Amino acid sequence: MRRKGSTFIQFRKRIPKDVLPKAGGVTLAIPVGDGLCRMVVGENAAEITCSLRTRDPQEAKERHTVAAAYLDSVWQALREGPKRLTQKQIAALAGEAYREPVGLFEDDPGKPLIWKEIDRLHTEAMEGGAETKEQWFGPTVDQILAKHHLVVDTESRSALIEAAGRAIVDASARLGRNAGGDYSPDIVEQRFPALELTREAKAAKPLPQGSQTITGLVVGWWREAKAAGRAVSTHEAYERVAQQLSEFLGHDDARAVTQDDILAFKDHRLSQGVSLKTIGGGDISGIRQLFAWGIANRKVSHNPAMGVKVAKVKKKRTRDPGFSDKEAVAILSHAYHHTRTGKGSTHLSNARRWVPWLCAYSGARVGEVSQLRKQDFRKEDGLWIMRITPEAGTVKDGDYRDVPLHQHLVDQGFLDFIAKAPEGYLFMKVFGSTEEAQRGAWRTTKNRVTDFVREIVNDPEVQPNHGWRHRFMTIGRNLDISRDVRFSITGHEPGAEGDDYGVASLEAKAAAIAKFPRYEVKPPL
Repeated sequence: MRRKGSTFIQFRKRIPKDVLPKAGGVTLAIPVGDGLCRMVVGENAAEITCSLRTRDPQEAKERHTVAAAYLDSVWQALREGPKRLTQKQIAALAGEAYREPVGLFEDDPGKPLIWKEIDRLHTEAMEGGAETKEQWFGPTVDQILAKHHLVVDTESRSALIEAAGRAIVDASARLGRNAGGDYSPDIVEQRFPALELTREAKAAKPLPQGSQTITGLVVGWWREAKAAGRAVSTHEAYERVAQQLSEFLGHDDARAVTQDDILAFKDHRLSQGVSLKTIGGGDISGIRQLFAWGIANRKVSHNPAMGVKVAKVKKKRTRDPGFSDKEAVAILSHAYHHTRTGKGSTHLSNARRWVPWLCAYSGARVGEVSQLRKQDFRKEDGLWIMRITPEAGTVKDGDYRDVPLHQHLVDQGFLDFIAKAPEGYLFMKVFGSTEEAQRGAWRTTKNRVTDFVREIVNDPEVQPNHGWRHRFMTIGRNLDISRDVRFSITGHEPGAEGDDYGVASLEAKAAAIAKFPRYEVKPPL
C-alpha cells in the first residue's frame, strides 16, 4: 500500500491477538533495506505500519518479507516471556553500544573539544540515578534488544543499561583520543565477548532435518518464489551468493552461520575488489532474504545478516548517463552498416543490426530486446506493435508492455526482416528446451550486443544497457511527452498512487513515438 501524500510503498501488518496485551511499549527496530525503522508500539495499537523506503514493487516485496519475519520473531519472543541475560551476554550487547559510535566517527571524529564535552555529559549521566541513566542510555539499549528480537526481564535490562552506559562513556573517550591524533590499538574493544544467543533455541526446538543447508535455503525459497513469479535472474544471484558464502565458511550448515561470519564474508568480498554496491545490494541483501524465508518457514531460527550494513557510496557523475547525440549516431551507424561475415552467427548478426535501433526508439533494455520473438510483433488498428513480455524471458518488473514501432524502423526494412524470419527468437539461438539453455543463449546475445556497442563508446560512465533508456527519457521530456506515457513505453514504475489508475493507450504512445526525431545515418557506399 501507499500512504497518502507519499510515493513510498508502506508495510502494514496486524499484531496477533494473543500478543496484543503484551505488545504495548515494546521497542521495534524493523529492518528496511540497509537501515532500520525504529518505533515503540502504542498501548492501544492494533497494527504495525512503516515505510519500506522504496517505490519499486519487487524491492518492496523483498523488504516486506524481511520485515514480516522480524516481527514474527518478536511476537514469538513475547509469547515465550521475558528472558534473563547472562553476564557474558550483557557484556557482548554492551559491546555493540561501544562499536557503533566508534565505527561511525573514528575515521573523522572532528575537534577534541567536542568529544571532551560529550564525554563530560555521558560521565555525569552515569553518576546520576536510574531515571537519568534510562533517559540517556535506555533508547540505545532498546534498539540493541530490538535488533536481536530480545524481550528481557527488568533486572537484565537494568544491568544492560549500566553496562551500555559505561561502554558509551568509553567510546566517547576513545573518539576524543582519535580527535587528538591518538589511534593506538583499541584495548577496550577487546573486552567485549562475541554474542551467543541461539544455543537454547536450538536445543529446545530442533529444526526439520535435511533443510538447514545454506544452499538448501535457495532451493526452498525458489520453489515458492518461482510460483509467485519472481525473476530467474534473482534466483541466479541468490544461488551464486549462497554458494560463495558456503565455500568461504567451509561448511553448508545454515544454523551455524553467525553475524560475525557474515561480517567476515563482507570483508572477504571487499578484499576481492567487489564493489560496495554489489556487496550491499546483492550479497548481503540476498543472504538476508534467504534467511528471512528460512525463519518464516521454520528452517532456521535466526538471520545472521540482520543488522549487517554496507556503506553506501555516492557515485560521482562526470557526464550525462545517457548517450550523447554524437555517441547515439555513431552506435546506430555502426549497427546500420553491420553485415554478417564468414561463419558468424546469423542470430547474433541480426542482433547487432537491429537491437541498438529498437532500444533507441523505445528506451527498452538491451536484455528485453535481445529475447524478442517473431510473435512479439503484430499490427493492430494500423499500428505496428512490439510487445515486451515475460513470456519471452526476463522482464525486470515482471509485466508486459506494448510499444509502437517508430516509422524509421519500418522504412529501414525491419518489417521485411520480421516477415522473413523463422518462428521463435529473432536474435538468439537456443540449443535445447530447458530454461537454462534459454538463459544461456540470452546472456550470449546480450553480451555480444554490449561488446558491439563498446566498440564505439567505451566510456564507463555510460552503460550500454541503460544509455538508451536515459537518452529516451531525456528526449521525451524535451518533447513535452507526458510522464505516464513515457513510463508506459519504457516500463518504469510510476511513483504516485494516481499513476496506477487508467492506462496510456496505444494511440497516445504511438503519437509520442512519432514525435521522436529520426537518427540520420549515412547509407553504405
